[in-house]
Amino acid sequence: MNIYQIIRRSSNLAAKKYYVGQEASITRKIRKEDVDNFALLSGDSNPIHSTITSQAAVVHGALLNSIVSGVIGTRLPGFGAVVVQQTLHFPNKCYVDETVKVTIKLVENRKIMKVEFSCSVTDSDKVVLFGTAKLVMNK
Repeated sequence: MNIYQIIRRSSNLAAKKYYVGQEASITRKIRKEDVDNFALLSGDSNPIHSTITSQAAVVHGALLNSIVSGVIGTRLPGFGAVVVQQTLHFPNKCYVDETVKVTIKLVENRKIMKVEFSCSVTDSDKVVLFGTAKLVMNK
């Protein structure tokens, strides 16, 4: 199934029910190719993200946030969610080849929804990104 088939199928879904405390999460290993491709796409060629050197490359914060965005847009609240405001905090570095778990939690369910999110390294529970986002549902 390609992305266009997924989008078409999702437009036929019935309205979801949301409740405060609802959570969604994914786990993903950040690969060298992910960082290299993101550097090309974003134009961020800062050497700290380089996978060419022998030092461990630091994963772009925007790449981590794009994974958060993917969970918001496909799982909670899901298709139709539009981020209108977001706060980001990066207390620790994330390195290539680390596996992260992204968790989204619904904390306010109103016309403008609010979620809290965190991204932590699974091996150490080191938090590499956390924040909040306000969302509206595009109908």
